[in-house]
Amino acid sequence: MGSKTKLKYAFREYTRADLLELPPEALGGVLRERVHHMIEVPLYPTLLKWKGKAIPNFGEQAQLVFDVWRERGLPEETPDIVWVKQNLAIAERIRSGDPPEVVEPLPSPFDKEEMEVVRKLIWGRRSIRDWIDKPVPDEMIEQILEAGNAAPIGCNLGHLRFVVLTTPEEKAMIWSDISTKNAGAIIVVCHDKRAAQAVCHDRIVPQNPGFDAAAAGTQMLLMAHALGLGAVWLSELKETSKTSDTGDEFRKKYGLPNHIEVHFHLAVGWTAIGSIKSARPALAELVIRP
Repeated sequence: MGSKTKLKYAFREYTRADLLELPPEALGGVLRERVHHMIEVPLYPTLLKWKGKAIPNFGEQAQLVFDVWRERGLPEETPDIVWVKQNLAIAERIRSGDPPEVVEPLPSPFDKEEMEVVRKLIWGRRSIRDWIDKPVPDEMIEQILEAGNAAPIGCNLGHLRFVVLTTPEEKAMIWSDISTKNAGAIIVVCHDKRAAQAVCHDRIVPQNPGFDAAAAGTQMLLMAHALGLGAVWLSELKETSKTSDTGDEFRKKYGLPNHIEVHFHLAVGWTAIGSIKSARPALAELVIRP
């Protein structure tokens, strides 16, 4: 069978029938990953040197997965699937030899005023560990989560998951080495293992989900700071000589299935007292030169 009827990964292959049986969360990971690797990555080098000659197999595997997605009646108007369809349309034109229309602006430097805002955000953010007992509005939590969702993610798997805890009972499910009872919310950052397993990332690049979660956490901290909130990254979830595996305990208490892996949590709230921002070593001490 050719690429129109079968996908092959390093440790797994899928027929069309296999794709029809995958859980939607896993199939979505396969779809985004195939679009990423079979269209997005080769697209721009192809366009830079393309002479207009048809490339018959370009993006066919991604098209196969999307055909199954559509056959199963899964949503097509979410932002990720709109992106999928945009790339598939471009791939179809390349397969036919019809020049695709890809018009995206090149990066341009920020002006002085914009750069001042960037510096204010990056250099002004600090870890906050003391809060007043005041709820954080849902719309602020939503903006923080959106910032996490916009972070870089390996192969666009879309496997990150966020659990928002706001009541005293919920927040008590997470152990921290500082008191978080006055934090307006605790955001637990997790990932759904099914997507990574479906594309064999659990065996090829098992470190990627942790990197993806860390990237999301960084952007969420920046957004919290931009909103006038104080936040801190807390990661005491694994078993040590002083703590039990609170990540596992939390998953059981919250009823999370085994395919959800907990990475760390962010405590977010209204700052109770100003704090001195920690300073880093001089950059010259950190750059390794030959």
